[in-house]
Amino acid sequence: QAQQQALTLRIAGGWVRDKLLGQQSHDLDVAVDRMSGYELAQHVHAYMGAHGLATHAVARISENPARSKHLETATTRVLGQLVDFVHLRSETYVDGTRIPRVAFGTPAEDARRRDITINALFYNLRTRRVEDFTGRGLDDLRAGVVRTPMEPAQTFADDPLRVLRVLRFASRFGYEIEARTAAALALPEIRDALAAKISRERVGVEVDKMAAGARPLMSIELVRRFGLYDTVFAPPAQLGRDGTDAGEPDEPAAEPDVTCAVEMTQCVLRILGSEPTELVARVPPQFAAGSARMRRLLVLAAYLAPYAGRTGADRKRRAPAALLVVRDALKLPASDAAAVAAVHALAPRVAAMAAACRVGAVPRDALGRLVRDAGERWPAAALYAAAAALRAGSAHCDVEQTHLAFVDAVCAAGLAEAYAFKHLVNGRDAAALLGCRPGPAIKPVLDRVMDWQLRNPAGSERECREFILAEIAPGFRP
Repeated sequence: QAQQQALTLRIAGGWVRDKLLGQQSHDLDVAVDRMSGYELAQHVHAYMGAHGLATHAVARISENPARSKHLETATTRVLGQLVDFVHLRSETYVDGTRIPRVAFGTPAEDARRRDITINALFYNLRTRRVEDFTGRGLDDLRAGVVRTPMEPAQTFADDPLRVLRVLRFASRFGYEIEARTAAALALPEIRDALAAKISRERVGVEVDKMAAGARPLMSIELVRRFGLYDTVFAPPAQLGRDGTDAGEPDEPAAEPDVTCAVEMTQCVLRILGSEPTELVARVPPQFAAGSARMRRLLVLAAYLAPYAGRTGADRKRRAPAALLVVRDALKLPASDAAAVAAVHALAPRVAAMAAACRVGAVPRDALGRLVRDAGERWPAAALYAAAAALRAGSAHCDVEQTHLAFVDAVCAAGLAEAYAFKHLVNGRDAAALLGCRPGPAIKPVLDRVMDWQLRNPAGSERECREFILAEIAPGFRP
């Protein structure tokens, strides 16, 4: 009982910052000074049970330095709110590693080891007051400034992940980076430490949050400003030149052009608009063209624009460079890597088709083949193609009308979900009609069958069989 009376609990970090800014926050960390977070969570759990309140299991989360988790924490739900319980700590770094020695610490020590001052504020539950142990957090929050609590070069050298967090929080809130902090960000040794010490998974987490954040353009502009593009979006081995399938080690391809990433991000955001543009609004609703998910994909594709049309070594073969960067340098899901690479590859085809749609009717089978090749990604490819046209210098109204012509043509022809169309005659039945066994030779047959279906949307199975016998069978060689 005496120990419990001596405890001081504080809400730490992001929740305090967001509340002072008048924003909602669900990031609730409770810091305790005289026991571990897990012990405190157990006490809270027992108290709630004794008072008839709903309880949930306490999850004990062990330290995991590889994922930037340097101390044990505990998580449970309190009155429906997910709460993390931690103890105040100090950190001491050893040269050559970003994994600190962690010990129980004072509130001031805990505040100083945090990434930036506005994330180092506490709300004392006993006194019901905000505490600013760095002496700068409240002033920086008022002024819109991002700075490190301690000397910035040493802070970044100790844990280079803080470099990306500074960029992310500056762009999230639209804040200025304080001069000494900015100078440290530009140091070559800090850039080298970021490349050497931080796992690619952690880099990917920060990039993903930038892409999905409030100001993705500011994020990539900051990456460019501090010369971090090649470190964050690390190129694959044997990066090939534009439009080629090989890069020679003794004749390296040109480095990625970060300005391309910045300009494409700006154009993507113009196409999407703060309110849905006409182009976005005309995409069928099932594709959620105005959603946060679509915005994230298109921003990621824009961030990787310098790699569009380029390849890299992937074991014994070549693969799209953007796919390799998303998969290996950012460690984002394989679905993200495939989607970014597909949007890059499809955008030029969509642009050409859109131009044709604007000047006249396009055959239904040509439209359908493109939609089938693109799958559910055809709206994303159309929006990205529009952004690329903006970057190339076309007027916004002209770009929108051209790509609206494509979207409208697809929808008017009933092809918005052409990728899901089934063959009227399947491979087994087509093989039987042609007197052969099912196998690879049947795929070109099925492609022609689908082309026939696209040209003849009212065609029947019987008519399709007649087409196979009349048009395919005479020249078929299995």
